[in-house]
Amino acid sequence: MSDEDALLAAILAHSDEDTPRLIYADWLEEHGQPERAEFIRIQCDTTADEAAEERAAELEERNRTKWLTGLPTFSGARWVFRRGFPERLDVPEELFLERYDAFARVPWVRSLTVHELHNRAVRDIANRPWNTHWIELELQAHPSGLLFEDDNDHTPTFIAIANCPQVAQLRRLHLSMFDPTPQAIDALAASPHLARLKELRLSFVYEGDFGPLRDRFGDRLTIDW
Repeated sequence: MSDEDALLAAILAHSDEDTPRLIYADWLEEHGQPERAEFIRIQCDTTADEAAEERAAELEERNRTKWLTGLPTFSGARWVFRRGFPERLDVPEELFLERYDAFARVPWVRSLTVHELHNRAVRDIANRPWNTHWIELELQAHPSGLLFEDDNDHTPTFIAIANCPQVAQLRRLHLSMFDPTPQAIDALAASPHLARLKELRLSFVYEGDFGPLRDRFGDRLTIDW
């Protein structure tokens, strides 16, 4: 294993820590990549001012294509850098499922947003092997509404998520525009796989009873109307 590979492995092994990233930035500086090093340092600096953030944006604009080399950069997939690395992916349902293996192999992704979803796709995703680095997941329903017969009721979406063992790795789960039913609320509240969540966020128009979820998640539950 090369020195660079070892440094990258250390970053992945300690994803919440900035120190391995800053050590890698020093290595980049010493090996002729000062702009990449500067970018990582700025994004890891929680006290970075507006000027520093503008500088980071400038560096990314100039180097983005190079820094995303090797990643599945299909049209429609949006990569967002966090703390120096492409850790967030925003992708539509059709592309995500079509290129699932390519996206799931990327070790850097920690935050995943899949939009334009239908019930059948959520069930599909729930039954696939997940990248173990995914700790934030947002699922957004298709904005055009009920395009398929089984989308008349979003209860299967909630049940699929509640019964999915992979959600146990998540720290944040956001379900957007999937309208729940009492059965769906009960399924989430009873799920044995959501114990590690720091935030469960639900975004939709629903006037039912969230009592079971409030009882379980307390202030970890966020509801957007």
